[in-house]
Amino acid sequence: MRRIIPFLLLFLSISSRTLILKAQNETLYTAGKIYIGDTAMTVVEAMVCENDKIVFTGPAELARALYPKAKTVDFKKQYIYPGFIDAHCHFLAWCKGLKEADLVGTKSEKEVIKRLQKFAKTTTRSWIVGRGWDQNDWKNKNYPTLTALDKAFPNTPVFLKRIDGHAAWINTAAINALKLDVNQRVSGGEFIFKDGKFTGIIIDNAVDLVSPAVPPLPEAELNSAVVEGARKCYAAGLTTLDEAGLTTEDIQYLSKLQQSDKLKLRMYAMLSASPQSFAYVSENGLTNNGMMHVGAVKFYLDGALGSRGALMKKDYCDRLGHKGLLLNNLQEFEKYCYFLSQRSWQVCVHAIGDSANALALQIFGKLRNHNEGLRWRIEHAQILDPKDFKLFGKYGVVPSVQPTHATSDAPWVPSRICENRLQGAYNYAELCKQAGLVALGTDFPVEDISPIKTFYSAVTRKDISGNIKSPFQPEGALTRKQALLGMTLWAAYANHEENDKGSLETNKYADFVVLDTDLMLASEKALKKARVKTTIIGGKVVHQK
Repeated sequence: MRRIIPFLLLFLSISSRTLILKAQNETLYTAGKIYIGDTAMTVVEAMVCENDKIVFTGPAELARALYPKAKTVDFKKQYIYPGFIDAHCHFLAWCKGLKEADLVGTKSEKEVIKRLQKFAKTTTRSWIVGRGWDQNDWKNKNYPTLTALDKAFPNTPVFLKRIDGHAAWINTAAINALKLDVNQRVSGGEFIFKDGKFTGIIIDNAVDLVSPAVPPLPEAELNSAVVEGARKCYAAGLTTLDEAGLTTEDIQYLSKLQQSDKLKLRMYAMLSASPQSFAYVSENGLTNNGMMHVGAVKFYLDGALGSRGALMKKDYCDRLGHKGLLLNNLQEFEKYCYFLSQRSWQVCVHAIGDSANALALQIFGKLRNHNEGLRWRIEHAQILDPKDFKLFGKYGVVPSVQPTHATSDAPWVPSRICENRLQGAYNYAELCKQAGLVALGTDFPVEDISPIKTFYSAVTRKDISGNIKSPFQPEGALTRKQALLGMTLWAAYANHEENDKGSLETNKYADFVVLDTDLMLASEKALKKARVKTTIIGGKVVHQK
């Protein structure tokens, strides 16, 4: 074999001379290991990229012979992986939040008020807007009160979204500004009362009555926030984002930033279900220019578990008589699913509770002959009746899940749905077994943007911060191979993009990330310390540390 290689190299070098003369923008990358990210989890020594595409992977000696004029970049004792794809996030909303009051990690109502008072001195908006509070992290576990906000801000409208975005906390000034009737009944939503008085808490569809009236960020501030947010994503190793719910105006705005090279992230956009979005589907069809891929519509069947809006088959254990909220009319949902199937569009449906998941699977199964090959997705698939898992494989449904949700919810979820119903909760291993794959995301800003934290939670069932000492529902853990594929090739497959990205195979985009850690072999302790060193999108360095 050793005698054959020199002749093979000479033959390949001569036969490819014409190609070499033509190509002037080649870069040969070497590293401690290069994980191709295919299902065989192939490891190679070298990769060559020409402009924005991968043209070679294999032995370093062969790469140098074939591409003698290529610029060489050696990452030495570092590790190359396909660019990470966040299969479910809210990038634009997260960017807006960078200019709003950050309430993540607050431990009490009092701490929220203190942060708001400090923030109020810096904002120029007529409303105080914030996001990130979570009563489940507070000692008393109770929702905050109208009284506290009114006392601190008697004349300024305040609108504060809960960490999951499915609940909000408002004050009397906001109610008066909107002339909001808090006694009205809202399908798929709630105004929370206690002892006959409104608490200032609104849930799911009730939030939609308020959020459109909140004054938007000035465009210059928004542009600055998006550029800042993009830099944070590059630093996290993200190269493609699945934007889980945009308006047509949002897509036009983000596309404009991409075209001006202010936003280098690739995006798979899900249109939020609305008359405007369905009109867009009819008029434009599927579009993909390599940077912005518009091919799905996002629906909501229920709310979130943290605000007790997830639709359950049985009562919440900490709120008897309440099973959550159905946010969408099922007949309309089925009608629009059929409409989209006739146009080869993907349906992505938010379903967290076991009842919502069962309803989604039932309708997908009913339309099975129409959606075959369209890779319809259930976003979150968080709590399932164990008997429903098999329907993912039977109906070809892609589970799009967020491993850090499991570890974030672990401290309080047993008391919310009862321990005897945890068997079907956050069981990503069973979902992967039945569906043949899982697409992994973060749902940021609900969770941190870090793919490393996603990977760690997926394989250890613990949080990287060390708050959970023993694995939560360890039978639901993914293998390291499954976790990596879930953030790369399988996420690309979930977007109908596996021919363009998701693995470092020839003719795919040169989107990759360089880490200081071997994710496949590192100890659990070493995984916690893993860092992104370089991120490259389309052959161009967008982050380097």
